[in-house]
Amino acid sequence: MMPDSVPAELRRFVEHEVARGLFPSADDVIAAGLRLLRERKLEDLRREMDLGIAQIERGEVIELADDAAVEAFFEDIRIRGEQRLEAKRAKK
Repeated sequence: MMPDSVPAELRRFVEHEVARGLFPSADDVIAAGLRLLRERKLEDLRREMDLGIAQIERGEVIELADDAAVEAFFEDIRIRGEQRLEAKRAKK
């Protein structure tokens, strides 16, 4: 049985997949979807890691001397992120 929170469109899709005989139950359809989502996330992570490794190999790195430099680096990222978010909100 599917949770009530599943939108009607997805509920119909799941029921259709079971009716076609592709899956024995709604639980199996949902489990297959979750496996695909997990695999996609893993592929995205692997792709990001490969990009990062390539950047390191090209020397595109920032060396931070100590904990204070690390904290300042991430504080700068936080501030710029907040500024971008505020600018985005102001456009709406």
